Order: sequence, then structure tokens, then C-alpha cells
Amino acid sequence: MEVHHHSHHPKKWKEYITEFLMLFLAVTLGFLAENIREHQIEKEREKQYMESFIVDLDSDVVNILEGMPRKEGRLQAIDTLFKYFNANPNVTEVPAIIVKKMKRAAWDRTYIRNTTTINQLKNSGGLRLIRNRNVADSIAFYDWRWSRLEYFRETYISNQKEIYHLEEQIIEAKDMLPFLVNNDSITNENSSPDTGIIRIRRDHLNEYLNLLARQYIFTKLDRDGYMKIANQSKSLIKLIKQEYNLK
Repeated sequence: MEVHHHSHHPKKWKEYITEFLMLFLAVTLGFLAENIREHQIEKEREKQYMESFIVDLDSDVVNILEGMPRKEGRLQAIDTLFKYFNANPNVTEVPAIIVKKMKRAAWDRTYIRNTTTINQLKNSGGLRLIRNRNVADSIAFYDWRWSRLEYFRETYISNQKEIYHLEEQIIEAKDMLPFLVNNDSITNENSSPDTGIIRIRRDHLNEYLNLLARQYIFTKLDRDGYMKIANQSKSLIKLIKQEYNLK
């Protein structure tokens, strides 16, 4: 019986190179395809974050602008009190309208921003997704400006509480009781009558007016600071829409 031997010729070096190149090409293309896919996913997530952030910015603007008339009302009330007590330095009883102005000077709108998206970005490491440097820097500055005002907000609220306390020391409660018995208002300003005469205790009046003077300045700074944030929010919305082709 005849036996045939199949000889195996060794591969040439060119064949090894070709196989290596084919394998390398396959791995490289797979790697590139995966990178492209991940890039597209991150790009879509980035866009979604920006759409959500615009909603937050819009709500901040609405909230700030809504509160501005209240700040102006407070400043006007303090102005009225300064003029009245300057013209009547030794007064021991005041018209009811002055008590109403004291009530109005005691309160104001404080702001808490919408942090839904910015917190998600920080907690999930999503800030790295914002590859547009101009947008990223603008968001960082916006976040810093809010943090700065939030730092001063604690002092602002503390002063406000002290004004309430001094107001309670100055206004004679007995003269207010007939009105308060039938009053169902839920606002501080409307918890005093429109007409009549009300006695005041002068012991804390000097301290009260000095604190009002300090809060008057803080209210102006607060107003101007939040208006800057509102304007910055509008600019940031415009920038994001432009950079991400959003409507």
C-alpha cells in the first residue's frame, strides 16, 4: 500500500506579518468602535444635562425676579422709618402706618437656588462630561457666585431675626390687641391696623434703628448680587443653547 506523506511547509515571515496585522487591525477597529460608541453616549448625556440645567436656570431667574419687588418694598419701608424718626426724635407714640412700616421693614425674600442638575453633575462626576471649556468655566463661575451669596445669607437671616425681636420690644402690645383679636392675616405687614395711634417703648429704639441701617445696606447688596445672578443665568442659558444647538 502506498503511503503519501503531506509535507507542511513552514510559513513565510510575510504570512506571520500579515496575520499579525490582520489581528491588530481587528482589535484596533473594535477598540475604536467602542470608543466612538462611548463618546456618543457621553455626548448625549452631556446634552441631556445641559437641557436639564437650562430648566434650573430658568426657575432661578423667575424666583429672583419675583422677589425683587419685595426687596424694594423693604428698602422703601426703611426709608420711611428713617425720615419719620429723624423728624420726630422724641416721639413716644406713632401713627399706625409707622407700625405697619416697621412690620414691612422686618421681612424680605431669601433665595434658595435650584440645585437639581448641578448636584447630579457633582455627585456623579458628570462635570467631566462638559467638554466645552467656555460652558464649563461659566457654570463654575455661576456656582461660585451662588455659594458666595449663600455664605452671606446666614448673616442676613440672623439680622432679620434680631429686627423682629427688637420690634417686639418697641411696639406696645396693649395698643395692638383690639386689632389682633379679630385679625386673620397671615402676613407680618397686615398684622397691624391701618389707622390709630400706637405707643412705643424707646429703650430699644436706638439699637433698632442702627440695625435697620445695617440691614438697609445688606438689602441693597443682596438685591444687586441676585440681579447679577439673574443676568448671568440668562447669559448662561443663551450660551448653552448656542453651543449645544438647543432651542
